[in-house]
Amino acid sequence: MMPVKTTVFALVLLATVAVAACEPTAPPPGAGTAPPPVVQSAGPPPGTSTVTVTNGVVQIIGTGTGNTDQFDLPPGTAEMSVSTCPSSQAIPFVTLFDGDDNKLGLIVDANYQIKDQPGGKYYLGVAANPDCVWTITLTPN
Repeated sequence: MMPVKTTVFALVLLATVAVAACEPTAPPPGAGTAPPPVVQSAGPPPGTSTVTVTNGVVQIIGTGTGNTDQFDLPPGTAEMSVSTCPSSQAIPFVTLFDGDDNKLGLIVDANYQIKDQPGGKYYLGVAANPDCVWTITLTPN
């Protein structure tokens, strides 16, 4: 039989080891720290856009709601692709206008075919959340 002192010592030692094993060695993630910074997608200031034309392909990058600058499209058909907003995973509403401010159509699909356009100057009206950075590409066929 084990002496009482040895048994008590063994139980105290076992309890100390068990408690120490349950104690965290570091604070839980995020405890006492500032929240991570919000990362926003790079894009122009809200309500603005940039139009570039390379080999006839029109690419427009914008943020939020606003009208694009005018761009030229040849007569015929053009494929339009609209990116989703990183903040909402939805596409912005896009309205196609001709250079004389005539509304030609509302585009609510990520991929859209503009058919039988007469060619000339066009611009887009885009409605999106203020933090939405979007890209629209028009490729004439």
